[in-house]
Amino acid sequence: MTELSNPARSRALLIGAHSFTDPDLEPLPAVARNLDRLAELLRDPSVWGLAADHLSVLAEPDRDQALGEAGRLADEAEDTLLVYYAGHGFVHDLSNELYLALPRTDPRRLYTALRYQDIRELLLGPQVRARRKVVILDCCWSGLALHGAMSATGLGGLSDIGGTFVLTATSETRTALAPPGETYTAFTGELIGALEDGVPQAPPLLTMTTLYHHLHDALVSKGRPTPQQRNGNTAGAIALARNRHRPAVPVPGPGPGDAVTSVEEPSVEEPPVEEPPVEKSPVEKSPVEKPSDEDSSVRGPRGRLPGRRRRRTVVMASAAVVAALVSLPVTLNLTGGDGSDSDAKAKSSLTVTIGVSAPLSGDFASLGQGIKNSADLAVKKANADNVVPGVTFKISALDDKGDPASGRRNATKLVADRSVVGVVGPLNTSAAQAMQKTFYDAHLTQISPSNSAPALTLGKDWQQGTVVRPYNTYFRTMANDTVQAPAAARYLYVKSKRRKAFVIDDKQIYGAALAQSFKKAFGAEGGIIVGETHVDAGRRDFSTQVSQAVNAGADVVYYGGVYDEAGPLSKQLHAAKPGVLLAGGDGIFSYTYATAAGDGADGDICTAGGAMPDSLPSADTFVKDYKAAGYSASYSPYGGYAYDATSALIQAFKSLHVDPSDTVPSATRESLRAAVQNVDFDGVMGKVGFDANGDAVLQAVTVYRLSGGTWKEAKA
Repeated sequence: MTELSNPARSRALLIGAHSFTDPDLEPLPAVARNLDRLAELLRDPSVWGLAADHLSVLAEPDRDQALGEAGRLADEAEDTLLVYYAGHGFVHDLSNELYLALPRTDPRRLYTALRYQDIRELLLGPQVRARRKVVILDCCWSGLALHGAMSATGLGGLSDIGGTFVLTATSETRTALAPPGETYTAFTGELIGALEDGVPQAPPLLTMTTLYHHLHDALVSKGRPTPQQRNGNTAGAIALARNRHRPAVPVPGPGPGDAVTSVEEPSVEEPPVEEPPVEKSPVEKSPVEKPSDEDSSVRGPRGRLPGRRRRRTVVMASAAVVAALVSLPVTLNLTGGDGSDSDAKAKSSLTVTIGVSAPLSGDFASLGQGIKNSADLAVKKANADNVVPGVTFKISALDDKGDPASGRRNATKLVADRSVVGVVGPLNTSAAQAMQKTFYDAHLTQISPSNSAPALTLGKDWQQGTVVRPYNTYFRTMANDTVQAPAAARYLYVKSKRRKAFVIDDKQIYGAALAQSFKKAFGAEGGIIVGETHVDAGRRDFSTQVSQAVNAGADVVYYGGVYDEAGPLSKQLHAAKPGVLLAGGDGIFSYTYATAAGDGADGDICTAGGAMPDSLPSADTFVKDYKAAGYSASYSPYGGYAYDATSALIQAFKSLHVDPSDTVPSATRESLRAAVQNVDFDGVMGKVGFDANGDAVLQAVTVYRLSGGTWKEAKA
């Protein structure tokens, strides 16, 4: 009888390359999405259930990293070893060998790529204990891995070794395809679909042979490249996934004359393979993200390679392997008995935690307390309204002090608490950067109500025009700085008639990004940057910087940083030269700024994503309920966004249909992330939803002017 590969004794390596330094190699954004989704499915207990440390994803590796990681996993695997590659593929003009592109590959010097033969030799090494191996290649000319120009002991020889299955997206003479507007490449998209939805009229376990026939028929029917396969001995019977397909279920209680049809799954026998019993592994699942229209049919890099073979049409890579699964307990009946709310509450036994990480002490405590209280209010409102029948929500608030190290520790604690399904926070960008990977590795969603640094969602090279989402578990309800700085520049130049700006930043991610954006935007308006300097975060003495700005003739100083430093800077600036304005982003948008800045600060401006709750009719109930709750701290500028962030997590959890009589399954974290990606509702601060990068769909920004010690919306 066919059994699943044992996830506890198996290993998987997913390799992909989607961006390239060589201008002739077109970027392949679909490859990154392929890797993300395949990793999620392989970890999903209802598909395979690989533990996080049994699956390695190399999104942009160099050659040594790829081979080194393959070797490490080969040393560990005892049951099944899976290696998958997605990216551009090349054919060597002299040897006719298959080469796999890496980010720094030069197509004219293929020794800079990953040679498939090296992977083959590694997998056949004497140190490899895995008794079964699966290789999946989604790239142009990938069929060379099956046949090649050599004998069975050459490139294709791997598939002649017993227990090895090789699956490729194309033949040795065809290119792979990335259809425009589709989320994944053609081959991997079909594979992902088979793993997500199952295969009709197939057995409960999907063997490699079953998967191949399904992919072949699906792709050929669409006129797409034909996949290829080759296996040794009984390798076709390797089962890497459970079949998620479920037949139609009869409708209960048909009336007279009603016809009810049930479809039974046929029994299909597969060659027997001896395997150990499957061990359960608590791993999670996440549905796909929204598709992007940035992909196009991959027709190969521009230009031609020297030599007799000109088959350089680019490979779109992506392949997925499914693996041994563990069943995920899912019960959809949330309200037993007569379905009433009271009956559901009576059966409630599930408490779900939403983590909060914010500065609850120190310089930013006034802002952090507002975030915590607003999240608490959202949870109380959801419980009172019985938003998810039978489920009680609570928050677990941790103090990160606005410090990256504390934030990292908080992330570790929240990940370890299995009742935590999502996190609201943090306040500070530097803390967010320290927390992102920890949450990503654990598939735990975080939504910040205040972070605005573009790099958190757009990647470190966004200013150079390269946008890559670093972590798909990170979201924010606040607009990012790409809209803040231009709004400030426009107001200062057009409304305040400022022409010369001196720019200071605190060397932190948030402040530096904001300052750079302002310089560009102010110049575009026609203004002049008369000077620039950088200071350490926490500075209180700005005498040197003030002198530089005044001597340079600045009529405005733009500060990229936060209010506890901006206040003293403003006071010293106005003492040195009244009339010079200080401007900044939402980091100085604080009720305590005016106190630190002093009487001369009237006229200073700042920007903030969105608006203050007090100014929005949609937030009237929030403001009323917050005050009625008797919280000791104000909701702060970010309270409304924290409320919406918490509500987004609750709405996403509601869509999962988790049984309140069960414990929170581990798969909820993965599923919740995808559900958050698709939330769409009217919140306290306006429309709540997220784009493909995790940014708020509502990218509104407001300019505020300090007047009488209070921030008031500035009139354009």
